[in-house]
Amino acid sequence: MQSDIRALLLGPYPGTATYSISKYFDFCRRQIPAVLPKWSVAASTPGAIDDEKGTVHYAARLSAWWKTYIQWPDRLATQRADVFHIVDQGLAWYARFLPVGKYLITVNDLIAYLTACGELHLLNAPAKRRVLIRECGRQIRRMDHVISASRYTADCVMRKLDIPARRITIIPHHADPAFYPLSSEECARARLRWFGDAEYAIIHVGAPTSYKNRIGALKAFSLLQGALPGARMFLVHGPANSEEQRFLNESGIQPAVNFMPPLDLPDLREFYSAADALIFPSVVEGFGWPVLEAMCCGCPVVTTRAGSLPEVAGDSALIVDNPHDHPALARALHMIVTETRLAAQLRASGFERAKHFAPARCLSLISEVYSSLVRV
Repeated sequence: MQSDIRALLLGPYPGTATYSISKYFDFCRRQIPAVLPKWSVAASTPGAIDDEKGTVHYAARLSAWWKTYIQWPDRLATQRADVFHIVDQGLAWYARFLPVGKYLITVNDLIAYLTACGELHLLNAPAKRRVLIRECGRQIRRMDHVISASRYTADCVMRKLDIPARRITIIPHHADPAFYPLSSEECARARLRWFGDAEYAIIHVGAPTSYKNRIGALKAFSLLQGALPGARMFLVHGPANSEEQRFLNESGIQPAVNFMPPLDLPDLREFYSAADALIFPSVVEGFGWPVLEAMCCGCPVVTTRAGSLPEVAGDSALIVDNPHDHPALARALHMIVTETRLAAQLRASGFERAKHFAPARCLSLISEVYSSLVRV
C-alpha cells in the first residue's frame, strides 16, 4: 500500500530533448518507483511522454514551444507533490511556477551557464536563450538539494552558484544494460555492416556542438591516417559543420571519413562493439556518456582530462592532458589499433570500470536523496 508521500519527476518535452536528458528521465521514471515502493512516484512533461519520438519536424516544434512556454507554466502551478525532481539544469525555470514542496534538481553540467557568463569561450546561445539560462541559474540556487552527475559539475555548482556542499549529492549516471559486448560472430557481422572493409575503424559519438571538439577528433585522425592509410573514421550524430568540412577539404581525408545520423540503442551497441577505438576529445564534459557506453561494449577509449572525463574513464582509457594536442591523441589511437595486448587490457579494464556505474547503485543513491528531503 502506497503512503501519501508523493514525488513528481519533471522532464522535457518528448522528442526535443538531448540524448542524455531523455536517457536520464526515462531511467528515473521507469526505475525509481521500484526502489521507493511506499511512495507515489509520477512523471510529467509539457507533452505526452510516449509520443513525439524521433525527429521532431518544424510544425511539431511550434507545438512543443507553445505547450512548453505558454501552457506548461499553468500546469506546473496545479501540480502537487512532496518532492519535485527536475531532471536537468536547463529545465530549472520550471521551479518558478511550482507550488510549495521540496525542490530537487539533477545538474548534468553547467556548460551553457558558464558560456553565458563568459567563463567558457564556446559558441554562445542567442540573447533570448541566455536570459533563460541565467534564470535557470537563479532557480538552481533556490533548490533544496542538487544531484550532480560528477565531482567536476559539483565543483562548478559550488563555485558559480554559491551552493554549499551539504546541499549537493554526487550521483554518477548509470551504465545502461542495453550496452554489452557482442559475441565474436556477432562482432564480425557488425563490423562488416558498419565499417565495411576498413582495416582500422575509429569512431566518435556525440553531437556537433563546439565543446565536443569533433574538429579535434578529425585532426587527430588525419595524423593517424597518414601513418595508417587503412584507417577510416565514423562519426555518429549528423553531418559535418562548416569548420569540419573545410578541414576535410584541405586535409584530403574526406574519402576516409563517414558522418552518420543518430543510432538507436541496438545499432549503437553494435557500432561500439565492432569498432577498434572511440576518440572522445571534448574540451569540457559534465559526464560523458559515450565513454561509459563504449567501455560497456568492449571498445577501447581515447579521451582527455577535460571536465568529468577522468572520473568516468578512471584508469581504463588512454587519457591525453590537452584536448587540442592532436599528435598525442593520434599516438594514443595508433597504440590501441597496433598493440593487440594493450587493446585487450583496455577492454578488460573497461568492463571492470563500468561496474562502478551499476544502475542499482545509482537508484539507491537517488532514493536516499528523496527520503532525506521528507525526513522529519
